[in-house]
Amino acid sequence: MISLYFQSVFSFSAYHRLRTLGRWKTALFALYLLLLGTLVFNVWFAVELHNKLPVLIKNFPSVTFVQGTLTAPEKPVTVAVPGTDFTAVFDAQAQTPPSQDTFLQKRIMAFVTGNKIYMLSGTGVQSQIIPKQFNVQLTPQKLQEYQPVIRSVLQTAAFFGSFFALGLYLLFSFCLAGSLLYLWAGFKRVFLPLPVIVRWAVLLQGPSLTLWLVNLLWGVPLFLFGLFILFMIYIQQIFNFFSQESK
Repeated sequence: MISLYFQSVFSFSAYHRLRTLGRWKTALFALYLLLLGTLVFNVWFAVELHNKLPVLIKNFPSVTFVQGTLTAPEKPVTVAVPGTDFTAVFDAQAQTPPSQDTFLQKRIMAFVTGNKIYMLSGTGVQSQIIPKQFNVQLTPQKLQEYQPVIRSVLQTAAFFGSFFALGLYLLFSFCLAGSLLYLWAGFKRVFLPLPVIVRWAVLLQGPSLTLWLVNLLWGVPLFLFGLFILFMIYIQQIFNFFSQESK
């Protein structure tokens, strides 16, 4: 599978050689990309967690929860998330959470007030109720004691979350690649059977995953637009081989 991955990234002509790739090999390649991306993400997350969790714990304020309700501190406290521009806010006196625009403008990752944790999602501000059994006073010293447990819980959550999120990304990317292949076939007046479009759309997830990894490690401005441009470049080169064959 590693050879197939490198061919999908570095060889345009390979797409024509692989248009008869078997159904099972195509499915296994898609699974391989999902597992590869999940592995790289979790290694990256473990390194980031090892470097930044101690800093977060050191700067964490003393907060108190009584029966799942935030009771202290009395004044709003903002905690910066190390290595990012995001913050977490604890405000025991707030009656309502910030608006969606405030979340975006102030780059709030989580807002805790009352018995709820508010976070921004694709559909707006969502809330999660804190269990009533949660009675604890969190201090940097206590968090330091539980650091191995916190790290283990976060890594486990990251594993399952990344598997699901990357699966959704590859599904979106597959649909985008398939749509562009179909449009290019119509534009070039080239007949492509549906199985070939599906195979090529799956193979194009090799470059797509590579761009995703570059974005994860170094960042890619306008990532989705970059993905669109990447597919356009690859698909143009793939269809150029049809012109060469006709000659």
